[in-house]
Amino acid sequence: MNDLQAELLENYDITIHSYEDNLIENVPDFLRKVDEITSLKEDSIIQLLDTDYICGEKHINQAISQAIKAFEENQNFANDKGLEICVRLSAQKQISEALKLLGIKNQCNITVVYINVLDEQIVKMEELLSNRNDDLINTIDSDKIMKSYNLSSDKNMVDRINEKIALLAIKN
Repeated sequence: MNDLQAELLENYDITIHSYEDNLIENVPDFLRKVDEITSLKEDSIIQLLDTDYICGEKHINQAISQAIKAFEENQNFANDKGLEICVRLSAQKQISEALKLLGIKNQCNITVVYINVLDEQIVKMEELLSNRNDDLINTIDSDKIMKSYNLSSDKNMVDRINEKIALLAIKN
């Protein structure tokens, strides 16, 4: 499975940065600015996620690869590739539920997935965000993750979430 994932991901320039304790006074206005930055390059993706519900790099890479695969096979749930990453990361099909879990809040830790972006886009995003801490993505609150992803224990937590992500394509 990791070979297939690596094969899918190698065709994309992917950068993931995390930012600690960001305060966003007006989320809709903030997201409009993100859309403007994203539009600087056609086919670039800038997806913001609540870091507290990401179970490390293995989890986010699974979601990215499954989202890419979903678009390649016309099996996507969302019309937007960034939003598809969010849906896959949430391990369930409902866009509204995925956004409740992983969408950014007024105050939260934010992970940004940059795919096929210009350096200028990252610079502009970093003007909007503060306190970059890329280790944050691997700081996991097991209780919060277990509750959010409906897991009964933290044993093999990442593998169990990734299995849920993989099974999304065959669920009714």
